[in-house]
Amino acid sequence: MDYLRKKDLFRRYSERRLNEAELNEFFELLQSGALDADYDRLIAELEEESAEARFVPSAESRTRVGKRLNKYIQADRKRHTLKWLWQAASVAAVLLIIGGGYRVWQEQEFLKLTRTYVTVSVPVGNMKIVELSDGTKVTLSSGTVFRYPKKFTRNAREVFLEDGRGFFDVAKDKTKPFTVRSAKLATTALGTSFIVQNYKKYGYEKISLYTGKVRIAHHDDVKNGTVVLHPGQEFEQDSEHRRDAVKSFSLAKDPMTSGTLKFSKDRLDEVLYNIAAYYHVQLQFNPEHFRRMYVTGSFQQGNVKEILRSIAFSHHLVIKDVNQTTYSIMKK
Repeated sequence: MDYLRKKDLFRRYSERRLNEAELNEFFELLQSGALDADYDRLIAELEEESAEARFVPSAESRTRVGKRLNKYIQADRKRHTLKWLWQAASVAAVLLIIGGGYRVWQEQEFLKLTRTYVTVSVPVGNMKIVELSDGTKVTLSSGTVFRYPKKFTRNAREVFLEDGRGFFDVAKDKTKPFTVRSAKLATTALGTSFIVQNYKKYGYEKISLYTGKVRIAHHDDVKNGTVVLHPGQEFEQDSEHRRDAVKSFSLAKDPMTSGTLKFSKDRLDEVLYNIAAYYHVQLQFNPEHFRRMYVTGSFQQGNVKEILRSIAFSHHLVIKDVNQTTYSIMKK
């Protein structure tokens, strides 16, 4: 790279006019030592500009800048590059460049991460534990689709359970509420553990609180206000039948973090939602017919048709194959 290009990068860097690609180019030059051969000339020009500015940095500023620079200097070039950087750090112009410009670069990198999302789709028969940047742990059941940012913003933590079931063990941070957005609900907590279920094909969502406290709001219906849950309470929404309800459940109930389908006196309609998501199949049934039927038992990984037949036999139901991934379930 010619000298004029290096000088141009320095000048526009001090004015904070470098784009992302140019910022990366500048720090690669600094880190690789490509500026070493020109440092005498650059120092002379910077000293001249500094003299015109009539500004002398404090010893504390010199020390702080030097420590910051150490972080991105390669070990094998440390002595030679540091020599140049320490001389440059004695010049006001370079102090302003490194101090202000590096903060701009850090801010751009931070914003980039907050806008970069990771989508996790859990394969059938598996489960996955995801640890977020704040330390929150999320256990995702088979068939679940979950989306989260690589970095949270400075004043909020927001993730998306797009389909399926997730158990959230939220890291405490009173300055940043943690919100899980599902189909139509937003569940917000500061530090707690809870389950969010979102079966969007069926218009069914459910939040079950194990510890702490959560606030639940509707995305598109502010008139209904919010619902606050305490441990042992769960909120259920059935969009298709326009039904919302808060009820109690036993905290001893398995949150299904083992990846096994375990039910304890659970309503049959909810059991079928779980099975449909777990195996990526479509189940056709009328939830109203199954709200007074309950299922207790543990279903290990196996053939979904065998599980459905087992449930149908114990509840006197009829199972019909619509196609390879769709089943119809009805009363006899």
